[in-house]
This record gives sequence, structure tokens and C-alpha cells, in this order.
Amino acid sequence: MTTFAFTAPLGLTPYVAVPLIDGEARLRPLLHGELDPQQAVFDGLSSSSRVDRFLTGLDKLTPGMWRTLTDVDGHDHVAWLATVDGHPAGIARFVRVGPCTADIAFEVTDEHQGRGIGTALLDAVTTVAAAMRIRRLQAAALGTNRRSQHLLARVGVTLHPSDGLLEGESLFHLLDEPVVDRPAVVRLAFEARSHGPLGRCA
Repeated sequence: MTTFAFTAPLGLTPYVAVPLIDGEARLRPLLHGELDPQQAVFDGLSSSSRVDRFLTGLDKLTPGMWRTLTDVDGHDHVAWLATVDGHPAGIARFVRVGPCTADIAFEVTDEHQGRGIGTALLDAVTTVAAAMRIRRLQAAALGTNRRSQHLLARVGVTLHPSDGLLEGESLFHLLDEPVVDRPAVVRLAFEARSHGPLGRCA
């Protein structure tokens, strides 16, 4: 079994534990250049799940796509990893596209879909987004991707048909009932930031 280690600053728990019906998931921020967990999650997606996530069928990602996915700074590009028993199970991320707006995306490996990991990741990244003064989220999904549509609707992002996809951008809110320990998520997220002021939003 491969374990993906993450060293947190002294005195800080290196992950946020989330109980599942049949176990536990551990969530923590990905760091700049951290490839292995992202490769493991990609490898754990079926062809149909890869289409859902990347909106097209991909057997592998290009070097340019990997550079983009690993270019995490904890401010303009935030990504969180969920692991189960030391194995990567899903990733959610947002990429800032304006001072107060970010694009959000997430994926859960086929083995762990339906266990609540997507909801936990969504709660984590929207909590971080709110703490970093992001007010609006945008997203895109295929019309057949009901799970993503449902999750996004739970934080106030409704998708509408646009050029063969479903797209949307709106003010968002946090989940009505927290799934993660939000103060712990914020503490860990801010410790992982590499640079950048919070900025100001109207």
C-alpha cells in the first residue's frame, strides 16, 4: 500500500478527518508540484468518469495538463485531496478567474463514489474559498453528470445549457450542514498557502 505523506507545521494535525458510513476519509491540501496523488486519482477514474471530469475522453493527460493541475499555490489555485486508508480517493479544486470568482471542479475515484467523499471535498474547498474572500463560483458539467449537478446546486451554483454543456456562475453559499471541521480546514489551508494577499471584494 502506498501512503502519501504530508508534513504539517509543528502542532497542526496534517489532515482533517471525515467520518464515512463505513470508515474514514482524510482531507488535506495539495502542495505545489505534488503529482503522485493526482496521478493516482486519475488512474482510479474509469473512462466515463474521466469524461465527466475533463469533458472529453482521455487515456492520459498531456504534460501541459499535468503542469496546470500541479501548479497549486494555495491562493489562486487551491486543491484538496481525500484519502481512504492511505490511498487517494478524490480531489476538489478551485482556480481563481477574477478577484472574487473561481472555477471549481472535483473528481472521486470510481471505487469510492457514493460514500460522501465528493460532499466532504466540496465542503472543504468552498470553506477555503469563502475564507479567501471568493464570492462567486463557476463550473461546467455534462448533462449526464447528475452527481456534479446535484453537488453544485447544494452550494447555490445552478448550471444551464450552453454550447452542448451545462455551465453556470453565481454567488455561492456553504453547505447548510457542515461535513468537515471548517475551522480546522481554514487553519490547514492558510498554513499551506505559498504566497499572495487575500485581496478585496466588493
